[in-house]
Amino acid sequence: MTRLLLVVSFAILHYVWYVYGQQCDLSPHEARFDCYPEREPTKEKCLARNCCWRIFMNKTNHTKKRATNGDLTVAPFCYYPKDFPTYTVTSSEETDFGQRIRIIKSQTTYMPHDILDLTVDLIYETQQRFRIRMYDTNNKRYEVPLQVPVVEKKVNMTDYEVNFSEKPFAILVTRKSTGTVLFDSSVAPLIYADQFIKFSTRLSSPLLYGFGEHQQPLLINVTNEWKRLTFYTRDFPPMQHINLYGVHPFHINLERTPDNRTSVHGQFFLNSNAMDVDLQPLPALTYTTIGGIIDLYIFTGPTVQDVIEQYWDVIGKPMMPPFWSLGFHLCRWGYTNIENMVASLERMQRADFPIDVQWTDIDAMASFLDFTYDSEHFHGLPEFIRALQADGIHYVNIIDPGISSTQRAGSYFPYDEGLKRGIFMTKFNSTEIILGKVWPGITAFPDFTNPKATQWWTDSAAAFHKIIPFDGMWIDMNEPSSFVDGSQDGCTENSLDNPPFTPHVHGDALRAKTLCPSAQHQLSSHYNLHSMYGYFEAQATNIALRTIRKKRPFVLSRSTFAGSGQFTAHWTGDNQATFDDMYFSIPAILNFNMFGIPHVGADICGFLRDTTEELCIRWMQLGAFYPFMRNHNAIGERDQDPASFSWEAQQIMKQALLMRYSLIPFWYTLHYEASTKSRTIVQPLFSEYLNDTNTYDIDRQFLIGRALLISPNLLPESDVVNAYIPQDVWYEFPLGVKLSNVGLFTDLDAPISKINVHVRGGFIIPMQIPGENLVLGRGNPFLLLVAQSQSGSATGNLFWDDGDSLDSIQTKTYNYLEFSLTNFNKLTINPLVSNYKDSPLRLDLVKILGVDHSVNNVTVNGKPYSNYIYNIPDQILVIYGLDLDMITPSNQTIEWKMLS
Repeated sequence: MTRLLLVVSFAILHYVWYVYGQQCDLSPHEARFDCYPEREPTKEKCLARNCCWRIFMNKTNHTKKRATNGDLTVAPFCYYPKDFPTYTVTSSEETDFGQRIRIIKSQTTYMPHDILDLTVDLIYETQQRFRIRMYDTNNKRYEVPLQVPVVEKKVNMTDYEVNFSEKPFAILVTRKSTGTVLFDSSVAPLIYADQFIKFSTRLSSPLLYGFGEHQQPLLINVTNEWKRLTFYTRDFPPMQHINLYGVHPFHINLERTPDNRTSVHGQFFLNSNAMDVDLQPLPALTYTTIGGIIDLYIFTGPTVQDVIEQYWDVIGKPMMPPFWSLGFHLCRWGYTNIENMVASLERMQRADFPIDVQWTDIDAMASFLDFTYDSEHFHGLPEFIRALQADGIHYVNIIDPGISSTQRAGSYFPYDEGLKRGIFMTKFNSTEIILGKVWPGITAFPDFTNPKATQWWTDSAAAFHKIIPFDGMWIDMNEPSSFVDGSQDGCTENSLDNPPFTPHVHGDALRAKTLCPSAQHQLSSHYNLHSMYGYFEAQATNIALRTIRKKRPFVLSRSTFAGSGQFTAHWTGDNQATFDDMYFSIPAILNFNMFGIPHVGADICGFLRDTTEELCIRWMQLGAFYPFMRNHNAIGERDQDPASFSWEAQQIMKQALLMRYSLIPFWYTLHYEASTKSRTIVQPLFSEYLNDTNTYDIDRQFLIGRALLISPNLLPESDVVNAYIPQDVWYEFPLGVKLSNVGLFTDLDAPISKINVHVRGGFIIPMQIPGENLVLGRGNPFLLLVAQSQSGSATGNLFWDDGDSLDSIQTKTYNYLEFSLTNFNKLTINPLVSNYKDSPLRLDLVKILGVDHSVNNVTVNGKPYSNYIYNIPDQILVIYGLDLDMITPSNQTIEWKMLS
């Protein structure tokens, strides 16, 4: 027994010596950085990496359980010691772009193929944008093929200050005006191996936004928790804690100063390999990627809009969508035949619902083959579509990337021609096509990084367009998704298919329900390019539509990457008909606006599971305020087009749709500002009220164009919404009554017939009388809703063109007007550009909110005008029957005099 005690004592003593010899200090557990992120960490595995092992004891002295599946839910048991081997500086030189540093590590660590010699470029790109690039000094590595600005000359003035330490090497970036830390890599060692790159930074606060695509609340708050987010495109119905369809490693971090002022900054990690981002309460974050290089952008803001503009300057501004795509879209998988589709559309039209776009899903294809239609079950489809188009309704069809490889030779143009042109992805180190399995069976996958694939894609679409004159293309399953893991023949045993570390992807393997990572594109391996597959397909589809239709393209893509908004819109995928999914759609559309894809929405009423009448009403009310509005559901589920519900439900949904359609000029102008001025279309409340801490976690309300506050009812069997009304001037929309209580949470009446919308003082909203669809209603009269600020001022604008031309913005073939209210009583209409003459811009009515004195005189362009009404209790002035041409060469004014 004595001998056993001696052995145990020696073991404990040796362990204590070992731990403290490694500088395993007793610092707070929040400062631990995970040395064993794989599943099933053990003490033996940890110590083999020369790392520290200590089980975290909570306040009751009980062992805190760590998840063994790799989820980072508490402090890691295995963590880096202070003296873990890392890099030191061997040389530093000033360059035209900033600074070039060479760093060396003298010994390898736990991952194979450690790269010991690195070059670090510190690039001072703009006053508000700083870039860090770390790469192998001796060997060229894969870099993301995204066209980003190339800056060769260091900017003279910056909002940031950059310092670095030599031993160990670390970078510190701070805000000059406050000293706030924007980036600090000294908190953990840098690991840079061939297939494992890991670096960390301190955060300014534990409050972050962004990091998509994940189903999660808007605010990522790690004040008291650890969180892991994984990035690798994956086809899976949205649910929390897994990687989804898109990859957007961009975030915004709040900075709070001692005087309770708030700024923000952002980071964008330009890397397309599978990665984990670990967040911890220190606060800090760790990027772990399995390929490429470190290419990190820091944006200094200091406002949310500033950060987004700085980010979009790197990834590209979003496309300007066609006008018709702002209307209501109707789709379902499961029409099964043309009779059911026609019946759905006709009942919509009989019930007087506006509708702009009819869609079909894969059930309209012949044997699920791309660029075909089922002439038996959808007989007469070409003629039906042409009849729709004659009535101003557009048509969009679905296309998947998987091309059937089993059709009779010479019978299927897309495969035959693709084979001839050599545009399909191949197996590792082979010319043999890699085959997966999707809806039509065994399929080949186009390599959209091959320029020849774009022409082949265009030719295939053009041949189909001669039969089915589609107006837009819906590209689905482009993560890319496959029904088998890897390929029909499995994958290789090499390190691309079996890397030394796999991020915590859904399915636990990079090949899960997709192609082998070792598959080859022209540009690189699928290991590197997997998460960009949808990006390149969207780019090719955008080009194809431009070529075929000679009009502004409309593309809807499920899979996206940073910069995809230049080519495509997005929807949030295969959601479910639940109130929770309806809620999660709000943080999703807010995030995608930050990510540069503002034309975004969710499948209204839910894609999977049967919806209910109550849920569908609430979702149609919310969906009327999505930038992209489509009702869509799956095969086997009940009909959920608005006209399939009760008469009462139809009237409520119709009111929501008419509200949307009346705001189309406002929506369209917001898209113009997004594509030309980098403005988001919808905003979270915190972005406008940055110093109001109440707004930081609000994601059940949102703003449109900074001017409309949307507060939907997201709960079943509820007739009240607990909403936050920021400290500002607000009016009920559309009634116009001014709110008396602001700067607080309040219960708003929200019966099933109502969605709460408020207009913000200081804004002028251009509106239009709705038509049957947007094409037929383009010439309808306009209205101006003028919401006065406290100081009696307001501004607004209107962009208007033909809605379809490719180059109307470049050639200035449009109208652009600015509206301003001054001195409580003078409205000015200023046509800055008036080059588009084919559609009238006639103003019929002006509604001014917040007119707190009776009006006894109105003049229009200096002449007395008698058609006005002043509502004394609600303080609203309505000037009607104007018939005013808004694109005359000179300014026009409307003035009113008030009794003192």
